[in-house]
Amino acid sequence: MPGEKLERLFVARERILARLVDRVEALGTTPSPHHTLLVGPRGAGKTHLIALVAHRARRLIEGGQRMRIAWLPEDPWTIASYGRLLAAIFSAVGEESDSPLSEDQLDVQLRASLRTNGPVLLLMENMDQILNAIGDLGQQRLRNLFQTESGILLIGSTTTLDRTLADEAFPFFDFFDTFRLEPFSAREAQAMLRALAREDGDSALEERLEDADAGARIHTIAHLAGGQPRLWALLGSVLTVDQVDNITDLLLTRFDDLTPYYQERLARLSPQQRLVVAELAAADRPLPVKAIAERVGADQRSVAKSVNDLTDQGWLAAVSTPFAHLLDRRRTYYELAEPLARLAFQLKESRGEPLKLIIEFLVNWFDAEELRASSETEYASAALEMIDKDETLGLVHGLTSLPAVRRPSLALLGRVEDALAALAGGDAEPVMSLPSTLRQAIELRYGEEDGITAMRLMLLGRALMEVGDVPQAESQEAWLSRAERLDAEVQSLQSRLMHVRWLAAGWHLDEAAAALSTIPEGNEHLDGLEALADAYQASGRVTDAIGLFAQVLQDRLRILGPDHPNTLASRNNLAYAHQAAGRIAEAVDLYQQVLQDRLQLLGPEHPATLISRHNLAGAYQAAGRVEEAIGLLERVVEDSVRVLGSDHPQPLSSRNNLAGAYYSAGRVEEAIGLLERVVEDSVRVLGSDHP
Repeated sequence: MPGEKLERLFVARERILARLVDRVEALGTTPSPHHTLLVGPRGAGKTHLIALVAHRARRLIEGGQRMRIAWLPEDPWTIASYGRLLAAIFSAVGEESDSPLSEDQLDVQLRASLRTNGPVLLLMENMDQILNAIGDLGQQRLRNLFQTESGILLIGSTTTLDRTLADEAFPFFDFFDTFRLEPFSAREAQAMLRALAREDGDSALEERLEDADAGARIHTIAHLAGGQPRLWALLGSVLTVDQVDNITDLLLTRFDDLTPYYQERLARLSPQQRLVVAELAAADRPLPVKAIAERVGADQRSVAKSVNDLTDQGWLAAVSTPFAHLLDRRRTYYELAEPLARLAFQLKESRGEPLKLIIEFLVNWFDAEELRASSETEYASAALEMIDKDETLGLVHGLTSLPAVRRPSLALLGRVEDALAALAGGDAEPVMSLPSTLRQAIELRYGEEDGITAMRLMLLGRALMEVGDVPQAESQEAWLSRAERLDAEVQSLQSRLMHVRWLAAGWHLDEAAAALSTIPEGNEHLDGLEALADAYQASGRVTDAIGLFAQVLQDRLRILGPDHPNTLASRNNLAYAHQAAGRIAEAVDLYQQVLQDRLQLLGPEHPATLISRHNLAGAYQAAGRVEEAIGLLERVVEDSVRVLGSDHPQPLSSRNNLAGAYYSAGRVEEAIGLLERVVEDSVRVLGSDHP
């Protein structure tokens, strides 16, 4: 693809790309280039990143930077020795020799070329395959080249850190800066689908992705695609096809293309490893090693080794969950790294029946009414049958705020309510035993304000509606008793949090800290920590405030993820505390990160983005970067007036700060004129007695 198109389709990994390009810009000016390795499974976007590095490097060359690009083939079949690797580098930069040269001659010639003809950016995909092919001696010579020549920078990629990269007995152990390409979140997948829809001119998909429930729908199919961008691109091509039978034909075609790949990889595994993969493919939830060993009927120690090997090979992944801090740290839960690997098993077992993966996709993406319009087709009928029989669907849709399809049974409601009650008490093990779709729906709501409480109230409401129809199940009195206990728990937590806030507001700091210790881990505890941190800052204990704000940020990153609004607000609070402590450089870095995140998630004109620009400008001014502050504030004032109106308090505040920046820059007359207008507007809008 042309570089410009790759740029338009690029989402989520801007920070990694920016760091890589910084290293390319420094090539030839630093004695120790930062050789870098991108690590991620097939379809994670490694080639997309490397292609963008090449694209931006070409622009740097056009701008005058002295550099050459050696982008080696993605499938390095012919690189079977160190000499062939050097020859491939020469070929890529257009310096092939007329006559064959020995390995030593090629090494000498490359070193001379780096000094004479300029630095080389070496882009090398499937790095593990190349290192295995050139052998131990070749690896030693290649490492020596990188360590003794500053004119070559390697940016490579690999699907896994195999023994050539992770074993201390090999030359490249601990040599590279490693960037792991984490799976896409549902939000990042949605951003990618938007970019694909815009690029393809697919207005129907763009419109559907802007629906209020689009994020919830994306989340419900995330467990089918996993987090690999390539698989989301595959699904993106079928999200707006009108007829269900057309959709299933397209999905079957694409799945057929993938199946041989998974079957070939399965064939390379040992019998026990295949059993482990098969059990996790069949399971409806992640499993720890002990449970896997019981299912395959093997010794736990040998299964643990198989699990570790499969994780290294990219088959399995340890589950990342916001509940990690509430689980037994000695136990790790595993699931398939690529959920579509289940295709290899489902196709063999289908015997002409509809594929379960496609049925699950239809059920989670389309409403029952849309499926009934195509009910004559085999897959639509199978999807409607699943809706009628699968009791988890209604609960998943309820938790993700999608249209309900059917009410779940009281037994399932009770099981989930018990799991949520345990979670509220600090025990996440029961939640991990729920079906994956339910667990993921709970994770989606876990970080929200009163998330656990709201979910439990919803479940109790559903149960009380249903209990009258099932007299042999738990009595209505039992469910009412659950509701009363929950209400008492909620009231207790809210009262304790209010008490912490009251003590903190009155600067009774030791008492507030003691009261906070009685609130269990969760949103209420984090809210209390922030209230205490605010009080520390107001009372002059800025170092203590920074420590608490940093703790809250780390917890929210773990529980909510980097894109949640509460996480961004916590990072902003930490930046403000750093600025108050005079640690301006740290404040600037944090404000810049918040601004970048809000630009990506909310767009340039969202009020929260405008506030981030305003805050960053203040930090620039405190750092003595007055002209940058002025430029930023002028844009903030212009955008704020257009978006919020001239009488909104935020534009008034930004105009006030812009006047202060003018004054700092010596532009006193402009500062006076602007402040006179701000005073006049403030009196008119807020009244003469407003602070």
